[in-house]
Amino acid sequence: MSKKSPSHQPLFPIPHRKGVGTLGRRTQVEVNQLPLNLSKLCPEIYHYDVAVDPDKPKRFLRPIVAEFIKRHCNGFNPAFDGKKNLYAARQLPFGTSKSDQITMTNEERVSNNELEFQITVKLAQKINTSTITAFLNSRTTGQRLDVPQTAIQAIDVALRAAPLVSGPVPVGRSYFIPPDGRERIIELGGGLELWYGFYQSAILNWKPFLNVDVAHKGFPIPTNLVEIFCQVCRLNNPRDNFRPDDVLKFRGFVTTLKCDYEIPNTPNSRRTYRINNVGKSPANLRFRPDNGPEISVVDYFKRVKNYQIKHPDLPTVQVDPPAKNIFLPIELCYLKPGQALNRKLDEEQTAAMVKAAAKPPEDRKRRILNAIRTAQYNRSPVVKEFGIEVNENLDKVDARILDPPGVQYRNQSNPRPQPGQWRAGEFMLSHELSKWFIMCLDFRTRREKLNDFARMLASQGRNFGMTIQNVTEIKEMDTRSRQIKADVTNVLHKWKAQGAELVVVVIPGHGDFYSMVKRCAELEVGVLTQCIKANTMFKMNPATCGNILLKVNSKTNGKNHQLGDRYKPGVLSRPVMLIGIDVTHPSPDQTSIPSVAAVAASHDATAFQYNMIWRLQNPREEIVVDLKNIIIEQLKFFFTKTRYKPEKIIVYRDGVSEGQFQQVLAAELNAIRQACTTLEKDYKPGITFLVVQKRHHVRFFPMKSQDEDGKNRNVPPGTIVDTTITHPRELDFYLVSHSSLQGTSRPTKYHRLWDDNNISEDELEVLTYYLCYLFSRCTRSVSYPAPTYYAHLAAFRARTYLENNPAPLNNLEGFASKNKIEPVFMKNTPMFFV
Repeated sequence: MSKKSPSHQPLFPIPHRKGVGTLGRRTQVEVNQLPLNLSKLCPEIYHYDVAVDPDKPKRFLRPIVAEFIKRHCNGFNPAFDGKKNLYAARQLPFGTSKSDQITMTNEERVSNNELEFQITVKLAQKINTSTITAFLNSRTTGQRLDVPQTAIQAIDVALRAAPLVSGPVPVGRSYFIPPDGRERIIELGGGLELWYGFYQSAILNWKPFLNVDVAHKGFPIPTNLVEIFCQVCRLNNPRDNFRPDDVLKFRGFVTTLKCDYEIPNTPNSRRTYRINNVGKSPANLRFRPDNGPEISVVDYFKRVKNYQIKHPDLPTVQVDPPAKNIFLPIELCYLKPGQALNRKLDEEQTAAMVKAAAKPPEDRKRRILNAIRTAQYNRSPVVKEFGIEVNENLDKVDARILDPPGVQYRNQSNPRPQPGQWRAGEFMLSHELSKWFIMCLDFRTRREKLNDFARMLASQGRNFGMTIQNVTEIKEMDTRSRQIKADVTNVLHKWKAQGAELVVVVIPGHGDFYSMVKRCAELEVGVLTQCIKANTMFKMNPATCGNILLKVNSKTNGKNHQLGDRYKPGVLSRPVMLIGIDVTHPSPDQTSIPSVAAVAASHDATAFQYNMIWRLQNPREEIVVDLKNIIIEQLKFFFTKTRYKPEKIIVYRDGVSEGQFQQVLAAELNAIRQACTTLEKDYKPGITFLVVQKRHHVRFFPMKSQDEDGKNRNVPPGTIVDTTITHPRELDFYLVSHSSLQGTSRPTKYHRLWDDNNISEDELEVLTYYLCYLFSRCTRSVSYPAPTYYAHLAAFRARTYLENNPAPLNNLEGFASKNKIEPVFMKNTPMFFV
């Protein structure tokens, strides 16, 4: 990487030929990437732009283009991306442009069900595929070349044509296969069932690959809408009482979905409709059929359709076209299968999905190989025409297994733990807890249970070398009170005046009590809280209590453990500030909710203690807009705590896709530099900037029995790969830093975008791995470094402040000023958010 320029402006890093790390025990692993043979790749790929008028409904785009190819391409096999790009291995026979009119049948219309579409296919560019060879050779020549994105995108689209032939349902880069009875259908709750599928993507690393992985998605259950209504609203049967909120949930679920409508014993009544809204119940919805007298839907179906509606009190659904005001009883409607929903799963659905998707490596590998057989890449006429060959065996890559660091406690020397886990000793630093309180918001949790917990907390505290006095007061609150929020706030104010150091709050497993408590305690009062769910309290044991104490000690400015002196990376021997940055976005259907930017920064010599700052910004905004001012605050806090200025700043930036690397680097590196020079003109610490990527589909499978870890037989913690499947010149690497409790371990990918500090590959890899042993909440190494984890927790805490407290997008600054964390509380207990 280049050194900083004299003007100290952010220049894009100039890649050099990348070295690789040397530390650790050498081994090999299998990876879910298939080598691509491009020796016969066509020398040029012809890229055509596809324009369809009208361009909706989107579901017609593929059949329209397929019909166009059949009519005008004379046996050629071009590849269509489903949107507007068509790629061909040779120039198509019609020249540079061709238009046609194509008729499609719309099953959602009763009459005039033929739709006319005008399609124009026009040559956009010729792509020289030799750019791929030049890029791959640049690893040895040291020449700087950008990834030939247009060429690899064309290859990617061509390879996608293979699975489409075999019939799966395409969703983004994944393909899903309808349940066929060979596997038990897993219901996720709330009207969804699990579909298995596979993901694929063509990529360029040291050589070209096709990445293939398993995929999972919730699809609406193709069943009667009455059953869907009960599932979405969590009703045991359709005659249960439901609330207006339940109808809103149902509307959110079914809107845009297609359903089949049919009156029993009346086959000619069958129609297919798209749902656009939810209406009143058949008993309450009245209309004038054929300009006659007003009548209810119930009476209309009884008199005109000779059908007695069985559920007159359930809502109706309104279907397209909206102008016709067609409302149908939901008992006569059945959802069509295979409809993808891009909506956020709730907690129950997410838990069910994780449980079903968590397969050990051997099972995951088997599913991947089955997907490869299903796709039949090398039999696809499109893939053949482009001259692409797919090696259908998983590739084998060189790997290393790094040794774990020694973890030190007050009563222990520097033991080197088992990779990924260790037994806690006495905390390195703890403070006596003399004034602490318990607030119970769960009516099922009895006073005796609360007293038992208070005694257990003190007893377990002694095991950790932590002094905890008897609980000062226990208060049981009636959550049925309409003014429960005010009651909680008043009690917290009272306890704060008594010098409360901690309030343990027992909350029910449902409702928004967690967010209510955190808003009251942290935004209004300024008192430290530790929430415990009632279900956790019911099964409280010493181990669980010990895990709670890990958080409590960190929150009260303690230090649980640290790296042993012998294992401390050299970069930490001088004042250095470690920064984690995360920006979380609302789900695609939440258009009125802002994004949250959170920055966590270390402020002690052992890199254990952090504080956080958060900001709200416009939805989908990836760059941290106010980063300069955030870093100024963090630098001041670091100096206040240590009396040193950081000589180095190391940033672990989460949540950035490869297409955003240069944009984020240019903006945020500049903001950090400006923050430094704003505080002191000549203050220019070295900056190292890495991107942390968790959302990828690379998985490792051990090849040797001695490399298998745990009951799931994953690769062990410390497994690192920085060759073959990484960038040919720049420094990036995959690291499995944790021992997976379920399923197949997901390696985290790290990509160094900038480095003023000349940190070697070995030192950067070891630093990253060791930081995974410094997370305060457990005695296990975690899947990504502590600063990144804390930034994620900080963003989650900020999201908590927004629950039932919406922030107006046109006045985010005003909202933030009214919802600030109480300043003295934040200064005195900076790790409150863990």
